Amino acid sequence: MHQILLFCLLAIQFLYIAIIRIDPLVRDKIFIPLMVSSLAFFFAPIQGGLSDYYCRKKSLLFALLIVLIASIFFVFWFVWHKQVYLFIYIFMLGIAGNVAPIALSAFKDITRKFTNFRFFICLALFYYFIGDFGHLVSKYFASSKTILETGFFFIIGCIILVFLIFKDAKDRELPEQRPSIIEQIKYIYHNFLENKVFMIGLIGFLFLEVSLYQFSFRTEVFDGFLSRVAPLQMILGAMLGLAFLKFSKMKDENIFIFALIGSFICYLVLFLANFFDFITRPYSMGLLLFFGFNYSLLYSSLYCLFTRKRHHHDHGKIFGLLDSIDSISYVVAIIIVFVIRKVPMQTIWLISLVLLGVGGLFFYRFLKYDKDIPHIK
Repeated sequence: MHQILLFCLLAIQFLYIAIIRIDPLVRDKIFIPLMVSSLAFFFAPIQGGLSDYYCRKKSLLFALLIVLIASIFFVFWFVWHKQVYLFIYIFMLGIAGNVAPIALSAFKDITRKFTNFRFFICLALFYYFIGDFGHLVSKYFASSKTILETGFFFIIGCIILVFLIFKDAKDRELPEQRPSIIEQIKYIYHNFLENKVFMIGLIGFLFLEVSLYQFSFRTEVFDGFLSRVAPLQMILGAMLGLAFLKFSKMKDENIFIFALIGSFICYLVLFLANFFDFITRPYSMGLLLFFGFNYSLLYSSLYCLFTRKRHHHDHGKIFGLLDSIDSISYVVAIIIVFVIRKVPMQTIWLISLVLLGVGGLFFYRFLKYDKDIPHIK
């Protein structure tokens, strides 16, 4: 069943990238991800949280159907050029099309083994990377419209597979009382946003993601937006990360610290190499490969650290909050790129280095405080 969930993540990313690359004006391409990410920042935790108290399968089907219907409105806009259709697409997708928190929570229900779960998260990241590269297929092998049609086919296939095959985990008992959306917002605020330890971790995750996005967007941003979010070397690095996690017995904290130090070293070496002008293409590619390996470990172990001492009825909310931070990081990185578009390459790596360093300080405090929190089974 976990392959179905992974296919859902691949399909939504593939369709999303196909949509924002189908040839509208550049300003419209920028407007779409900015607005969708801004809305997801507010609504992903709520939608993920509601799936904690309702059937995961129904929640996942609902989110996939919203993605499908919203994407049809995008096609209406593309054909008839009426802005109202574009706004409907953006609002539907940002408010109720948050599939990732539900899919991750559904898998978390299936297994309580954190080794399996971090491997699944790394697989999900790898699938996201592959989805980002759908535009290369359209560039060399098929038209952008064909890729869009393929994205629709993937989403429909996901809906059918989830409906016919996917089953909720039997060990997850649904509570008798189902909270309203207002109650969900209050619960998230009081139990997470007012929690000092959890917020320190979220802020660290924000700096981590911004440090990644702000250099990833540099190649094409504002000139055929979006950029190749994941360089090919990072995809290969993620594959190495998968192999490592498949056989590793290391604790989540140890993997996280190892990967954080490795990522920091990558940024530092890239900064120094560009500063002293002794960078070469093979050298740069090798460092990005190493960074992709470390980032995949960092990302997957981080999700385990956030959930290991939380009740499974909170997993949807936690993954929604992480998705929310990822969305706002996306927006912040675009703003950074827009404000300082023309800067030397060493400045770009210095910015990422500083952001990652600040994020590392927050994670240090997070891990220190997290030790004192009792484990919830």
